[in-house]
Formats: sequence, C-alpha cells, structure tokens
Amino acid sequence: MINDTAKPFGAYALQKYQDRLLRWAQQMPLSWLGRRAALVLRKAVLRRGPPIVDASVDGLKLRLYTKDNVSERKFLFMPQFFDPYERGLLKKNLRPGDVFLDIGANAGIYSLTAAALVGEAGKVVAIEPNPMVLDRLKFNAALNNFDKRIIFEQSGVSSAEGNFDLTLDDSNLGGSSLVAERSALKISVRCYKLLSIVQKYQLQKIAALKIDIEGAEDKALIPFFSEAPKLLYPRLLILENSAGDWQEDLPGALKTAGYRLLQTTRMTQVWDLM
Repeated sequence: MINDTAKPFGAYALQKYQDRLLRWAQQMPLSWLGRRAALVLRKAVLRRGPPIVDASVDGLKLRLYTKDNVSERKFLFMPQFFDPYERGLLKKNLRPGDVFLDIGANAGIYSLTAAALVGEAGKVVAIEPNPMVLDRLKFNAALNNFDKRIIFEQSGVSSAEGNFDLTLDDSNLGGSSLVAERSALKISVRCYKLLSIVQKYQLQKIAALKIDIEGAEDKALIPFFSEAPKLLYPRLLILENSAGDWQEDLPGALKTAGYRLLQTTRMTQVWDLM
C-alpha cells in the first residue's frame, strides 16, 4: 500500500502507447464484448505499467492506484462500466446547490462525481475512516478545485459512538470493513452515529446518499431513520447490496421510512423517497 501526494499531477503519466491503450479501454461499448476487450487492454497496460497513474477520466483529473484498490483500477480503465445506472441517476438528479452524502467514500469516485454536479454552492460530505484512501480523495479533490465543496470526515458510521476495529483488505482497500473479518490487519477508527455527523455539519436537506461500508449499512442507516426528522431523509439512496451481512431488516426499515425500491443491481440497491 503506497501513497504519493507530493509529486505534481503528470509525474505518473503513462507512456504514449500505454495511454493509447487506456483510451481504447475507456471507449469500449457498454456490452459484454466491450467489457472483455477493456479487460484485455487493461491487462496489457498493467503488465508493465506503474502502480500509480495520473490521467483524465470522465472529465476528472485523477491520480489512481492500480494495485491495491479495485474501484480505482476499474474506474481508470472502465469508467463506462463503473456503476453506470447509479452514477447516471446522480447526474440526472443532483443540481447546483444540493447536498450529497457519501458514507464509505473510499478514494472518492462518487464524491468527485457529485462535487462536479452540485457546484460551488453545493456540498459533498465524504465520510471515510481509512486515512490512506481519504488522503487520495483529498489529493484528487484539490486537483479538480473541489476541495472547498467537499467536507472530509475521517470517521466511520455505526449504531453507536466509539472506537472500533476496521479490518483492512490490503489487496482491495475499498473492501475494508467494520463487521467482516477479511484479514489480520486492523486499525482503530472513531465511529459516530450518522445523525451526529449530519448535525455536526448543520445539514438541512440531503439530496442523495450513497453508502458502501461492507456489510455495516444496517448499523448506519436504521438508527438514522428512527431518530432523524423526515426533512433530513435523502431523496435518493444508493446502498451496497450486502443483505447477507446485515443483522437487521434494512429493506423493511427503508419501506417503513417511506422509501421504495427502484432497482437492484449486482452490487447495489437504489431507493427513492415516495
């Protein structure tokens, strides 16, 4: 696991032939054959490519790490396949001045996408307990002049406040979890209830919320919907589909709170407030 936020953007630019392969991968059609072709092109670049790449992706300037984070690697080479339905909904629904909440922000693909949509009058609250990936998000936010519209909250979200062990997945930092034991590598992180974080930043309305915290989504959301005033309920919810790890009936709680299920994909559930 490495980070380099000292060198200027462009220090890790690909060689010309690698960049050409990257662009071809990013332009593959959204189909099974397009995905296979993009994966072949990605493999050709990574075989001799660096573990860090500076590139423009989907209108964003980014420094991405290809060895230890699946989401960064996928977004770099295959942005068209990175949650196209979910990110498409954000592009349709987020407006300048809106507030977007990103729980489990990881390296910030959703946060950066949302920051471009909500504009200078809007606000993104990026909540991420792992300092390494949060530093990556901060670096990329600064590259795109989004650092003033993104609030960086280094903490976890759970059903209670306190210090908890975050189990790290060193082959995929985005797979780190408060509830799943995936390795012996752990760090202690401070966790808060979601309503406490919302109140900390004096949020009045939340246009959309994305949550991906590797099976702990029920611990974060059920207390929030039982305690928060309905004015704070997000209009749109994108949550990791980790139903097998949930200890409580999160879909039932969402229905009780007035949400309806819009779509279930391989990775997520999408809900909107009726």
